[in-house]
Amino acid sequence: MATGEEDLPAFEPVDFTDLQEFIRAAGENSKDDPVASALERGVQETRRVAADIDGQLQDLEEASIDDYVESFQSFEHLHKEIKATDAVLEKMEGMLGTFQSELSSISDEIRVLQGDSLQMNMKLRNRRALQSLMTEYVGSVVVSPQLVRQICDEEINDNYLGYLSELNRKLDHVREKDMQRLPSCAQSAPELERLRTTAVARVKNFLIQKIDALKKPKTNLQILQRSVLVRYKFFTQFLAEHHPTVADEIRTYYIKTMSGVYLKHFKYYTTCLQKLELENTPTRMDMIVSDQTGGSAMSLLSTFGLAKSTNLKDKGNVFSLAGRDSILQDLEKDPIIAHAQQNKVKYYHEQLFRSHQMLLMDTAASEFVFLNDFFDTQGDPTLFDAVFGNTTQFFLDSLETFLASCWDSVGLLLMIRIVDFYRKCMQRRQVSCLDSYLDALQLQLWPRLRSVLDANIASLRTAAQQGESVPTNSHGHLVTRRYAELAASLHALCSAESGALVGTLQQPLHLMQVEVCHLLESMATKLEGVDSGLIFLVNNYDLVLSIFHERHLQRNATTGFEELLRDQVQNFVESQLMRRFPDLVSFVKVTEPLVAEIDEASARAQGHQQGVPAKVDVAKMEQVVRSFARDWRQETDRIHKSVMASFQNFSNGMGILKQTLTQLLLYYTRLHTIICKCFPQQPPPFQSELVSKTTILMEISSTRGASEEHRGNSINACRARREVAASVQLNMQDMGSGLSCAHQTGGNGKDWEICLRRIGGELAPPHKNKNFMIMPLPCFTNGAVSTSVSASAAHCSSSVICTG
Repeated sequence: MATGEEDLPAFEPVDFTDLQEFIRAAGENSKDDPVASALERGVQETRRVAADIDGQLQDLEEASIDDYVESFQSFEHLHKEIKATDAVLEKMEGMLGTFQSELSSISDEIRVLQGDSLQMNMKLRNRRALQSLMTEYVGSVVVSPQLVRQICDEEINDNYLGYLSELNRKLDHVREKDMQRLPSCAQSAPELERLRTTAVARVKNFLIQKIDALKKPKTNLQILQRSVLVRYKFFTQFLAEHHPTVADEIRTYYIKTMSGVYLKHFKYYTTCLQKLELENTPTRMDMIVSDQTGGSAMSLLSTFGLAKSTNLKDKGNVFSLAGRDSILQDLEKDPIIAHAQQNKVKYYHEQLFRSHQMLLMDTAASEFVFLNDFFDTQGDPTLFDAVFGNTTQFFLDSLETFLASCWDSVGLLLMIRIVDFYRKCMQRRQVSCLDSYLDALQLQLWPRLRSVLDANIASLRTAAQQGESVPTNSHGHLVTRRYAELAASLHALCSAESGALVGTLQQPLHLMQVEVCHLLESMATKLEGVDSGLIFLVNNYDLVLSIFHERHLQRNATTGFEELLRDQVQNFVESQLMRRFPDLVSFVKVTEPLVAEIDEASARAQGHQQGVPAKVDVAKMEQVVRSFARDWRQETDRIHKSVMASFQNFSNGMGILKQTLTQLLLYYTRLHTIICKCFPQQPPPFQSELVSKTTILMEISSTRGASEEHRGNSINACRARREVAASVQLNMQDMGSGLSCAHQTGGNGKDWEICLRRIGGELAPPHKNKNFMIMPLPCFTNGAVSTSVSASAAHCSSSVICTG
């Protein structure tokens, strides 16, 4: 029991301070609890309850002791089982200890085995590495009989490349510095050297045979190069590495062979092409102004039947393009096959030049790529220049020989365009092997073209200075046609896509234009007859413009001659009017300044206080009016006949006729203005002699229609009448609307400027501007004579007339 007491836990003292609160709380939850009831009743009752509880506990303790005594056997049996279990566990503990000691020994053995395995694995790797090195070394040092037989006896084909590659590997290995000290390498080196010598000799002979095959006739060089030689390009690498001298011999032999082959082929091709060239090429005689001495000699020979007859189809065009520029659209077509020309069609030299230059370009590009692949030139053009040097020099010499006697400026410019195109083609292919050659071509072509153009300019200048060229009539001259054709051809070939050609040829074209104008003016002075020189200049300038417009040249090429033509037409119109109506023109020009200061409105307001200006010759005025009314129809008809007979170009003649008649109407309108200012209140005595403008307009219309009828075209005749009448009336309507504007504002200077702007003109002093003149317009308020053409001009006093 003492042992049991010792095993009991030590309880801490309990604090009953809050016991009443717990009792109260417990009382609320359970009213039947005896302890709680006792506590409520007092201390005595509590003691009694405690004594009852102690008695109950004593009873329970006695009962439990009895139960324990009754269960003693069970506890004893349990004790025995526990002892047996302890014995089994102790035995198992011993077995596990033994097993643990055995596992420790096994772990040590495994650790030892692992170290042995790692060591064996390292030895295995080292042995394998040594085996690889030894295999490589033995393979590079040992010369097998099979390799000797393959190098010395086997046929050279694609398999031979593998044999040679193996020999090349052995030679490279033996030549290493570390290997040369080994006895085994020293022993195999002589045998490898003999094999190298044999391989070099066989490869050299093989390559020479293949290069010789390129010299055979009718051999496609490109196919043989790409399909045979390029396959064996390793041979050249082998020779360059193991025998540079033989490699240089192969290069030299190839250069010598192919240089001769290309030169021979291109010489033969150009010779065949020359048979297709036009027989009668341009000579020194074919200038814009031909050499009269040479021409006389040729005429003399022709007289005696000694001159060679020339077929026009074998002559070609010297000055005109005549379709020659179509070659610029065919620059990428195949070259001409000379031997295939059964009908022997003749070609211009630039067509033959394009053909052999395109063949040269394609061949050179193919050869450059082949040399880069076969000889590994890495883009260096030195070897290519050695192969193609003779060929390019042949073409340069041939061109120099041709240019010495070439006077075809159109052909030269076409050849320049061809060279420029092929240069761009080579740039697109990224092949620069022909750059120096193409530069040399341009350096020959450009100076010769400039020399030929200078010769044409000099011929024009010489002809103008000597003054021997006398035209037989006032029609377009042969020199003018030649110049126009040549200039149009050069301008057409100097289009926008030709680049720098425009700026280069601008100066010679300008000089040529200046010289031809000087020559035409010189020739015009030698013509007899009134206005023959003007007619000659108008016809020739119109001929130039007609050819320029047919070629659809740009505006800057035609502007100069358009201005010249406009000036000469204006001079012709004034000359015709001065010759046919001298009184009218002279009177208007003399009298108009005298009445320029008179304001018609103020003069009308003053009434009879202001008379005719003192310096105005009224008698002369009346004479002019009467003579015009009497002769204007006949003189107009003479002008019509003179104009239509003088100008070759019908359209140009009709335009000049229309401008002449319009200018006549303007002079007559200015006469009316003078009369209106001199007689502001009442019409002059010779009022009935004044011709109505409507009558003049109808006459102009009938004149144009008669011209068309003379040509046999009735439809055009009716149309012509309407066009002329409408054109002149439109000018007069613009004049009238402008006058209305100025008249309504009082007629001061600023108002005239506004008026001019309305009709699209420019402000200029009277009679100073060729295109616009400010002049008065007459009007009679009494309605007796109406000089205005449109209703808008019926009540105005001044007008702006377009005379250009």
